[in-house]
Amino acid sequence: MNTIELNINNLTALWKSACVPFNSYSTKDGIEYCSIPNSNWPNRIWTKEKITKENIVKISEIIQNYKTELVFSFFNQNSSNEEDLILENGYSENFSQYGMSLKLDNTFNTNYLLEFKKVTTQKESENWCIAFKEAFGYIISNETVFKNCAKIDYFIIYHQDQIVGTILYYITNNTIGIHSLGIIPSMRKKGYAQDIMSHILNKALDLGIPLATLQASKMAQSMYKKLGFTTAFIVQNFKLNSN
Repeated sequence: MNTIELNINNLTALWKSACVPFNSYSTKDGIEYCSIPNSNWPNRIWTKEKITKENIVKISEIIQNYKTELVFSFFNQNSSNEEDLILENGYSENFSQYGMSLKLDNTFNTNYLLEFKKVTTQKESENWCIAFKEAFGYIISNETVFKNCAKIDYFIIYHQDQIVGTILYYITNNTIGIHSLGIIPSMRKKGYAQDIMSHILNKALDLGIPLATLQASKMAQSMYKKLGFTTAFIVQNFKLNSN
């Protein structure tokens, strides 16, 4: 697989893995989808195939008949034709993220002595979800985190016994996917986000992992570029408009 495929594979594997305890992942005609009750995440539908009139109609049918609202994630590798086809068939774009990657070969400088507390208990799951909601403004359920913490590495980050934020990482195909890096509002603009990322990248180097991937918001993209990440594609997240 190339770097883009490794990035997308890590992200979609994380979505699928999170839904395993809930038996809520499905696939049909090359279209994959999953959701978790009482949670805003992952609740996604996607396909790794080229977007056509036929499969966009099938995607719409699944969304309309599904028990919870699904976000359609399209991995856009400079394809305006596919994007136009999605928009022409009743979708509007909710938000976008930038698929970025970094080949790991040098260590990174850090400024803070941070504690990464791995989530292993129900209470730690609750604390992670509270901090995540503060940082991002939407809900990942406590049940989601607790039922998955044995196979997905969720961390609460502390500095001097104060919660700074959250992060999780997920490893596939010698690739570390870094997700949910969020800083709670009272701890922002102090350099924590870059420091947390540097700690995780150094951890990946210690593990002998050669590639780091992530999906960045527009706001965070510049910080990751400073660390050496490059952008290769856009994850466009679409909502099917109601009739």
